[in-house]
Amino acid sequence: MVKTKLMLSAALVTVLGIALEAKVVPAQIFGDNMVLQRSKAVPIWGTADPGENIQVSFGSQAVSAQANQAGEWMVKLEPMQANAQGSDLAIAGANEKIVFKNVVVGEVWLASGQSNMEMCMWSDNPRWRATNGDKDAAAGANKNIRITTLRNHIWSQLPEKIYTGDIKWEELNAENGQKFSATAFYFAQNIYKNLQIPVGIVASHWSGTRIDPWIPPEGFNSVPELKDIAYTVNAKIPGTGEYAQLSTKTAETYQKWLADFQKAAADKKLLPPLPDYPAELRPYTHVQQSTVIYNRMIYPLLPFAFRGIIWYQGCSNLGEGMLYKYKMHALLNGWRQLFRQDDLAFYFVQLAPYNYGGNPTRLPEIWEAQQAFAAETPAHVNMAVINDVGDYGDIHPHDKATVGKRLGLLALKHTYGKSELKADSPLVSKWEVRGNKFVVEFKNAESFTSKGEPQNFEVAGAAGKWYPAQVKFNGNTMEIWNDNVKVPRMLQYMWHHTRTGNVFNEAALPLGAFRLGSIPEKDELLTDLEKNFQLIYTHNMLEAQPKNGAVKYLLDNSSKVKGSIKRLGYLMQLTTKDNQEEWALVLMDPFTQDFKKIGVPTSKARIFFAQPVNNLAVFSNVKNVCKGFFNAGSIEFWSGNYKQPNQYNVAGASASTYDFGDSSSGYGIGYGSMQIHIPAERQTVMAYNNFTNILCDIGIGNSPTGHPDWTFSQSAKKYSKAILKIYALTE
Repeated sequence: MVKTKLMLSAALVTVLGIALEAKVVPAQIFGDNMVLQRSKAVPIWGTADPGENIQVSFGSQAVSAQANQAGEWMVKLEPMQANAQGSDLAIAGANEKIVFKNVVVGEVWLASGQSNMEMCMWSDNPRWRATNGDKDAAAGANKNIRITTLRNHIWSQLPEKIYTGDIKWEELNAENGQKFSATAFYFAQNIYKNLQIPVGIVASHWSGTRIDPWIPPEGFNSVPELKDIAYTVNAKIPGTGEYAQLSTKTAETYQKWLADFQKAAADKKLLPPLPDYPAELRPYTHVQQSTVIYNRMIYPLLPFAFRGIIWYQGCSNLGEGMLYKYKMHALLNGWRQLFRQDDLAFYFVQLAPYNYGGNPTRLPEIWEAQQAFAAETPAHVNMAVINDVGDYGDIHPHDKATVGKRLGLLALKHTYGKSELKADSPLVSKWEVRGNKFVVEFKNAESFTSKGEPQNFEVAGAAGKWYPAQVKFNGNTMEIWNDNVKVPRMLQYMWHHTRTGNVFNEAALPLGAFRLGSIPEKDELLTDLEKNFQLIYTHNMLEAQPKNGAVKYLLDNSSKVKGSIKRLGYLMQLTTKDNQEEWALVLMDPFTQDFKKIGVPTSKARIFFAQPVNNLAVFSNVKNVCKGFFNAGSIEFWSGNYKQPNQYNVAGASASTYDFGDSSSGYGIGYGSMQIHIPAERQTVMAYNNFTNILCDIGIGNSPTGHPDWTFSQSAKKYSKAILKIYALTE
């Protein structure tokens, strides 16, 4: 960059009192060696003295603007063709001219995410470098690939226009290439190889970060399913309606307190305590909280002209299931809006297999959410599947060349119009059951191959006992079955965090994880349940239980059953006094391996569970029950009393009604609760409360009146029969 002062005579300077200080400040993203986006209007912006005229020239273009009262200015260059010949980008004010040298025109991408995007080509740490990264960095040196990285990891509570650190554009060479994002490096190499025009990459990433801090407020506001998060975000931003409402209410509260305080002091009475400051107004204090990285590592780049974004993130949001899909929508919606580019391309990486520990289906649930996001956002959005390059012992796959190549293929086909390329992994297009086989048809595939026998396919009958499946390929169709499952109802592929994909289409692109199935009828479901599961307890809910005694079960096999629990089943069967049947079955992953702890939580049983549960299958004939398959649910099993406040911070729970997020007194003699919920649906699936009273609370689905979880309903009086059966699938 070259700075020059525009020369004025000494006399004129004296007369006018003009200070020849540098006042024109372009945004930090502009610099020597940079790449401007071709075929789009290119914003150039910065600050200057209020009212100062700014002229920007590049090539044959010269455009001007006047700084507003805040000292901000912006011009837009007309769309340009690609040009690898370096030129000057000149920005001139009244007294100063700034010239950026060696500026070219081509394709510019933003690379962002967490550690898998940050992982460099080469370092001294063997766990933090790409395979052959040193050799590839040397071989990939190219003056027509320009890179810059926002290396300082910083965040802030509110947006800041200035990034604390250098944003320095460089021509890619063997030295700086080693420290650059490996995923972005290989992506840029593939784009340049095919287009032969300049490529620019702006890298802004931070290891270990969730998606939440990268999302702008506008993104959260755009997704109805995230309205609770949006409210929390907006309540902390001066100028929003939420902030104004809360600050006004808080001022009124403190003014009333002050008046009461002064009066009490004057009357020589006890002084009232100071009211709590509203949590909603307290600024964020941690890097993982919503918007805070966007505020410092994306906001300073707005509204730079990019062709698109490559994104590699998700490990730190493990366990969120389909909620992650909505957050990805929020990220993209917000960035497209704020970069003022509705067509901004977005290509992202599905996570690789890795042994995260704990529930092994948390990773497949994120895979499912990532795929659902891509499927719901067809315009310039696609996902690279990499389940064949993972390392169960390392969360960072070292084969970043494959990752970058697959992202590059997606961009070349879907953004750059190279329709002849095969860039997309196979996806289920339709399926049906024929006899005892699933017949599944796929798009993005003409044929399939596998490395060895096809693996990781499983089928199950109505009650969900899974069997490894055999697979037969036939063009773009598969037949999938197990001879032990006569009536298959469910199919899943790669549904475990330590599974490696070994099925590929003809272009060697791997098939991604999926699951599918149908809801069985009651008779088929219960027949399959009795065949594959063991009945542990049968209980009459209309018989009041001793207040301080063991449960009086009709059947108790808890001491006879052996093995570890793979799945649990809770079957509630109710008959109304006018002989109408209501029933519901919930299957879930075990929350304990103790058969004594899965039953009715009376005080003597010493059962207490207030926690999430995983992988629910819900079946019922009650209309208002959400039926199907759910990644996450929750249970409230306790013998004590409970209150409405949301003690365990269950998302979406109310603090003023009894629902799926209550506060418990724990063990002891009390009201008692045995409830299964789906919090994401604000759904009580089944409830059995107040077991020691013959007028107990029993219900399937949300209660139509009163509290959703049937507390205080005394609904047992509606029924002539109420049986609870508890099953376990063991191995």
